[in-house]
Amino acid sequence: MRPTVRSRRLGSRLAHYRRESGLSGTEVAARLGIHQATWSKIESGKTKVSPTVLAKAVEVLDIPASVAAQLDTLRRKSEEQGWWQDYGDILSEAVQMLIELEADASWIRTYEGHLIPGLLQTRRYAERVITAVSPHIRVADIDRYLELRMRRQKRIDEGLRLTAILGEAAVRQQVGGPDTLREQLRHVTRMVREHDVTVQIVPFTADAHAALGDSFTVIQWPDEADPEAVYVDGVTSWTVHERDGVIRSYLHALASVQAQALAPRESLDLIHDVIKELP
Repeated sequence: MRPTVRSRRLGSRLAHYRRESGLSGTEVAARLGIHQATWSKIESGKTKVSPTVLAKAVEVLDIPASVAAQLDTLRRKSEEQGWWQDYGDILSEAVQMLIELEADASWIRTYEGHLIPGLLQTRRYAERVITAVSPHIRVADIDRYLELRMRRQKRIDEGLRLTAILGEAAVRQQVGGPDTLREQLRHVTRMVREHDVTVQIVPFTADAHAALGDSFTVIQWPDEADPEAVYVDGVTSWTVHERDGVIRSYLHALASVQAQALAPRESLDLIHDVIKELP
């Protein structure tokens, strides 16, 4: 079984309570009546957890009832088919992981130096980005990629909080031409006005910051006990970071770049100025 985000979150939280209890994986497995290798796979999210095993683990690890309910919800969701699996034939593993991360998120913070983030892209802007970045994509698949991107954005309608820090280049690069960019920038301002979306622009006049040359996304889940994750996607590779030390480094980078950014109101003023300047 390929670990899903939900199964890994469940395993991570069980591992946390197992360490808090002072028990080894072998001791927990013995008390649950399962093999140690099976418990190891549960902690790494590589195997499903039955309701019976989870109930016993809650008892053995003395997990509070309120947390136990959250874990059972994660267990059930980890077995569900995600809507994105309908696009499995065109989805890269990187994009699938990102969508899984977004699916349960309560707050997403992202830094993009040169592009409007996917969660805020219009269909025309997204089409130009997709065809430019993937020149060999089959024409028949373009509409499905666009449909997928638009479907991801429904999370904002569902109450997802989004904080997007953008380099000034992202709001000036005329992706798709002036008309497409104008439509895109108006869409960004509308999303800020109508949803829990904050946009801040790092102006060209800003000094160096810790996120120079990088783009990344920090994901936070509703339960504060859950660790954050950081998704980093490059031209040739992608990574999901879940270790505390690495996450702290990216949070530092995010704070560094945000300190150089214009305030939200000033950022919207800059976007309006760019719209006026477009031919």
